[in-house]
Amino acid sequence: VRGWVNPPHVTPHYWTAAEMLLLQMDMLAYLDESVAEPTLVVGAGVPTQWLDRPLSVRGVSTRIGQVDWSWKDGVMDVVVRGRRCKARLGPAFAPGTQVRLRTLNP
Repeated sequence: VRGWVNPPHVTPHYWTAAEMLLLQMDMLAYLDESVAEPTLVVGAGVPTQWLDRPLSVRGVSTRIGQVDWSWKDGVMDVVVRGRRCKARLGPAFAPGTQVRLRTLNP
């Protein structure tokens, strides 16, 4: 037998914990490569209730580089340290929401 036979507490398996963390990171920013031109998706897992307050995310690693974003006063500011790409917002954001995208070369 490996590990606890009768554990005093429940913790997720390392594989499960890693999958949960990767999913949570994808909820913040990920690269959608299923479309003709790869597109950065920002805030796909952000619930609508959170949009009435400022939000800020820093250093999310994606296939195109690190992504920072901040949401304030109805405007999304996105900074990508890596390759240039298109960006779109998750479903909680209203259509036509202003996105200011900047690309910095690392």
